[in-house]
Amino acid sequence: MTLPHSSTFPHHVAAGCLHVSRVDSGLSDEQWYQLPEQWNPFFRSDQELNRSIDASGVHHIELAETLHKCPHFPPELQELLLKLALAPFAKLFRHHWIELEFTRSQDDADVNALIRVYLLPDDKDRSLINRSNKTLRRHWNSLLSKLDFSASAWKGKSNGDRSFQPALMQPPDKDGAESSLLQLFNTIPSPKPNPEYLLDSNDRDYCRSLLNCDIPGLKTQLFLYQREAAASMFQRETQPLQCIDPRLCYVVDQHEDPWFFDCITGEVLKDGRSYEGVSGGILAEEMGSGKTLICLALIAATRQQPAYRPEIYTAPAIIRPKLGSLADMAAAAGSMASVPWRSYFSREQCGDQEYTNCLGKIDQNPGWYLMPRPAPKRVSRQPAAPEQSDKLYLSCASLVIVPTNLLEQWKDEITKHTPYLRTLVLTKARVPTPIPNALSLLQYDIILVSMSRFERLIENRIKDRHGSWVLLSPLGQVHFKRIIIDEGHALGHSTLAKKSNLLLVVEHLQTSARWVVTGTPSKGLYGVDGSCTGRNELSDDQERKDTEHIGSIATHYLNARPWANKVLEDGDTTADWRIYVTQTKNNNEVQNHRRHSILKSTLNSLIIRHPKSELSRLLPKITERTVYIDGSYQDIMSLNLFAAHIILNSVQSQRVDQDYFFHPKQRKYLDELVSNERQASFFGGNFFTASDIQKAVLTAEEFLQKGDVVISKEDDCLIREAIAFGKTAEANKIREVSSRCFEVPIYVEEFPGKEYTGVLSSWAVDGKEGDRMCTISPLVVVLQRYVRPWLSSPESLEIVFNSGKFASYGAKARNKAMGGVPEIIQCGEAPSSIAFTEKDDKVYKDVSKQKKARSGTLEWADVNDTFEKDEEIAEPIAKCSLVSTASAKLSYLIDQITKYKDAEKILVFDETENVGWSIAGCLEILHIPHLIYAKNLKAERRAQYVATFNETSKFRVMLMDLKQAAFGLNMNSASRIYFVNPVLNPQVEAQAIGRARRIGQSKDVTVETLVLRGTLEELIVERKKKMTQEEHRRIKSIMDDKPFYEWFQNARILPLPDVAADDGPGQMAPLAVPVPLFGRGSGQIIHPDQDLLAKGERHSSDRECAVPCSDTGGIGSSFGRKRPLSMVTDAAADDAADREPKKPAKGVRFA
Repeated sequence: MTLPHSSTFPHHVAAGCLHVSRVDSGLSDEQWYQLPEQWNPFFRSDQELNRSIDASGVHHIELAETLHKCPHFPPELQELLLKLALAPFAKLFRHHWIELEFTRSQDDADVNALIRVYLLPDDKDRSLINRSNKTLRRHWNSLLSKLDFSASAWKGKSNGDRSFQPALMQPPDKDGAESSLLQLFNTIPSPKPNPEYLLDSNDRDYCRSLLNCDIPGLKTQLFLYQREAAASMFQRETQPLQCIDPRLCYVVDQHEDPWFFDCITGEVLKDGRSYEGVSGGILAEEMGSGKTLICLALIAATRQQPAYRPEIYTAPAIIRPKLGSLADMAAAAGSMASVPWRSYFSREQCGDQEYTNCLGKIDQNPGWYLMPRPAPKRVSRQPAAPEQSDKLYLSCASLVIVPTNLLEQWKDEITKHTPYLRTLVLTKARVPTPIPNALSLLQYDIILVSMSRFERLIENRIKDRHGSWVLLSPLGQVHFKRIIIDEGHALGHSTLAKKSNLLLVVEHLQTSARWVVTGTPSKGLYGVDGSCTGRNELSDDQERKDTEHIGSIATHYLNARPWANKVLEDGDTTADWRIYVTQTKNNNEVQNHRRHSILKSTLNSLIIRHPKSELSRLLPKITERTVYIDGSYQDIMSLNLFAAHIILNSVQSQRVDQDYFFHPKQRKYLDELVSNERQASFFGGNFFTASDIQKAVLTAEEFLQKGDVVISKEDDCLIREAIAFGKTAEANKIREVSSRCFEVPIYVEEFPGKEYTGVLSSWAVDGKEGDRMCTISPLVVVLQRYVRPWLSSPESLEIVFNSGKFASYGAKARNKAMGGVPEIIQCGEAPSSIAFTEKDDKVYKDVSKQKKARSGTLEWADVNDTFEKDEEIAEPIAKCSLVSTASAKLSYLIDQITKYKDAEKILVFDETENVGWSIAGCLEILHIPHLIYAKNLKAERRAQYVATFNETSKFRVMLMDLKQAAFGLNMNSASRIYFVNPVLNPQVEAQAIGRARRIGQSKDVTVETLVLRGTLEELIVERKKKMTQEEHRRIKSIMDDKPFYEWFQNARILPLPDVAADDGPGQMAPLAVPVPLFGRGSGQIIHPDQDLLAKGERHSSDRECAVPCSDTGGIGSSFGRKRPLSMVTDAAADDAADREPKKPAKGVRFA
């Protein structure tokens, strides 16, 4: 059989074949055997279209005789087939959308026939053939879905393997096609910018300066990867690459000729279609790699280059009231053309000389253009004057939007690396300062805006008379060179129907480039060393969410085409990211290849990052270890109470119905129970009162006595063991103390005045006397403040002890504490909750009238009196020391903090606020300066705490809620990290560690995770090693994981340490080295703002400088300590207290 040459239909794509059986053809047997057994083209009665072109280059649209030399298909049989078997596609043939050839099957001629289909590409002969007919387009898509693209069918064999998708130009890599989104993210090629690709000479110079780190005004030497990233950002801004439409698959036809195919819309193209790449993208370098510095280097290198006017907008001729000077006209012409005039007249180019007059002329003649208002959405019958076009000024400035808690960090980075950049800071305040006018904004290099302030601009949006939204803000009158959104991954949550306020405001701004800066563009995308293992893989659901997240950023913020195409745009079609990319994988090879190709090309074209393996050598060395700690008697007792609670409930409910903790309707209470037990691994003495335990024990005993329910022998043993333990716990004095005062009991030795009658019994929370006294940290603070006036006067102390006032004062304070202290005692004063009456205060004031130094006459002195460094602590209090606590973890942390606080700064991460406050209480009595990064602090206040912690040597410890380990937070002054509890999700843990382990960290980082031996925490550590990322994404609570669920269901009581019930000190966890409670800082009243950086202040041991930022509305000039003072006399005290963290409510109890 002779086959027609491809020149038979040279303008068509030799796509595939349709199978026609004799039964389905509608032909009789006689007619069937009249059909040819070699390929015959279908005959056209209307002849073919003439595609000849005359000398003027115009097509002649006329009919011409067919050029086919080979015999045609019999016309009468052809008509029968077009009316019957090919009826759905007959119109396509008659309208010249397809060409057909017919033959009976080579291997089954009596039963089957084949029809070759030649497709006319959509980008061919558009002037001759209308391709916009929707009915024909439906038939076209139906035809494509039925085509057999196999080579055997094209050769006339009907019994071969069929293929319903065209052959790809390059066979897909089986491994590559199965690559996950996480793998694609971690295999993005490192950026390799090349200045020679840039057409403009100024752009080439800027790119070279970034690569060579020859940037005027930049004080910091960049690493190679930082230079490459900054230069790549600039290259993508100024000269985006052309990208082939990612919707198109590159395939080949039966003659091995290439063509492009969109398997979603059915579009067939011969030459493809390309778009200009995005001006901007996503800077996704690893956390701690200096993304802020990269952005500042880019801004500094291009600070003299104004934004370019968009080509679609006009710049009308400048009309002056009178003839302008030559300098004015030259400056205006250069500014309108975005010539970087300032770089030629600046001090950097001209040495010490600066042409101030020339620079003044440039400032007086900024570039601008007119942007027409949107066309009216509705046409009115009454003619109306068109809206006046908006005048936009071309600026050299970059608009940087940052989370509020990172604003101070950005200001600090600007000061440290680029102090010469002119910066305007706009932040949220109670009464925000108005934004300067547009001409004033042109004077700045950076407009630094907090995200909360920027989102408030949504209030300035109004509708004009045509119904279009307009932003009434000076920011909308400036065309910025670029916009940078730090930690902008939140943009991925926006959809077309529901856009965030951030995105809605951004849409009203004109910028030449848009950037998102984030180390994790989506929740499941993060850096992985080496290849991605099974444990790193994401679930299908999480990968779908991450894909949608990336698509949302690309579509709605970066305006990447074709995903950002609008319905009303001419010459193109819309593209739905969800249809092309988000849909799950299937058996369609072309669709899977297209999806993989789109993801890969999108990530590579939008994201700039270096693989983690390239940066690992620059990060500080990290030592991670898990520290297993034996729980104290009180620790085990607290955990056993939870186990007993579960056992009593399980046995009495018979593990059925709604009374059972593990019933689905009890899930909320079960989650609370689990959360409390996890907290109890640090300390849980405040969760069950003696009456709670007594009630539970009596109920269980009554259950056994009645015997109404038959229980197994194992359950009988369990419930009796729980009852016995409950009685032991109920009788424990120390546990009763902690449940009443909501504090961690501690033991102190060498208590002041212990030899005097009634002193120990008055101050001890358990009322017992002995060598070591049981107390709580708030009472120690009261003690320290009370004796501070006489720290160096043993004679005065003796008088106080002898008078009995010391014991009386302690008794009153203890009684107040045991009645329930709603707030922890504040450093610097006796709290209102343990305050005395005016009469009581007078008693103590009457103790002294006049004071002479070290005399026997006492005076109630101001506790803030000066205590000289060379003065010694009085002997009666010098030996008073903290020796143990009821929490084994707290004792370990105190040992570690006191050991390393002088040489290193320390981060302590906890999962509940109560834990942080317990640690803070002990640090306070040990006068170790610390800060609490609590969630109830305002964002501005948290940012100030971070700045103070990083820049001063005063504060050595930062206590931080694990949930507050925010993206982008830089705390590289810390080199020791402690996790109070093991963290199940490794990515959460990595984020927390990333706050300190950053490039630029001068010390090795040590990370310790504290695990209480024999408890749930050991299971967490083991499960963490085995769980995959899919399992991590699936569970919202540890109770969603079967091993944890079963662990709680089978709760058992742990054996208590062999300690006597009345041996209080033996039930504690001792410190390795006792820590003195009295020193120069003990008991001192300190104002909330003392030792904290004031507004605009930055200093450290090795540098001191001021932020060159104009702050219009910002943060108050005072900083606060970790807690509010209740007796501050300053008028600003109320405002200071509002900014301080509040102690959380006490733990939940269960009956």
